[in-house]
Amino acid sequence: MNPRTQLIDVEVNDARLDAFRGIRDRELRGIHGLHAIESERVVRRYLFAALTRRTHPIPPLLEPHALLVTPDAAHRLAEILAEFPSLPVFRGASEVALTAITGYTMHSGAIALGVRHTDATVSLLAAVLARETDVNRDILVALDGITQTDNVGAIFRISASFGARGVILSPTASDPFLRKSLRVSMGRALNLPWAHAREDEWPACLDMLRRNHGYTIVAAEDTADAVALAQFRAPTKTILVLGAEQNGVSRAVLDMADRVVKIPMRNLARADDHIDAHELASDATSLNVAVAGAIVLHHLVS
Repeated sequence: MNPRTQLIDVEVNDARLDAFRGIRDRELRGIHGLHAIESERVVRRYLFAALTRRTHPIPPLLEPHALLVTPDAAHRLAEILAEFPSLPVFRGASEVALTAITGYTMHSGAIALGVRHTDATVSLLAAVLARETDVNRDILVALDGITQTDNVGAIFRISASFGARGVILSPTASDPFLRKSLRVSMGRALNLPWAHAREDEWPACLDMLRRNHGYTIVAAEDTADAVALAQFRAPTKTILVLGAEQNGVSRAVLDMADRVVKIPMRNLARADDHIDAHELASDATSLNVAVAGAIVLHHLVS
């Protein structure tokens, strides 16, 4: 371990570990003003992302607060931990000890706590993205009312994978820094700049990005006037809006959108003696929103 690292050996009942105990997102943010980052891989990405923001700041702000690690994880993270000499790194005896402290087994030997700062505004996100002018394809992904944590995490992961430059969340969309969302995103919510729109600026902020920054608003929804995805040619600057599983893209966003695109699907199920044909006919085909988002993003960047 690098001598610059503040490594602290602790027992399970050490009072300095109280913020790590029985970690729940609501209590962490509401009481301690923190959020949790779990698993060695995601913790590593969190620390690298925080380090990168020192010279290339993007929203939101990342500020490591403390780490809890096993001896093996501490050794493997030594190089990046050396960049944070004042960061308390608590070392438990084993994964069993970490499980006893945190109350769950998904930590994979490392868990970090970060200061949960106020989310960035859409205007700040736009200003940060505008600094980079040499961009061939400029895609933002907007989450309209998506509250399911797995979907939020997955959308951040696929957004990063297909080269989206940032993510905008509607006021009711779930926090990407929830522990499960970060885990599902494989830490990609730490690499992409994102903003959380306020109640009084959604969906007008999308129109602001169109008017002031030249984006085209494209909603992914199966409506009567939607264009089949294969027939849609993506503009250079696009905001792709994805809606919640139950309600889809909201009416307000659909009315504002420049284009609506859909993924053509067919229901190939057949009725038999045990299945009612009418029930099959009324059960519309659909995709998980993250799967649909991956398909549309692949088309936009192809």
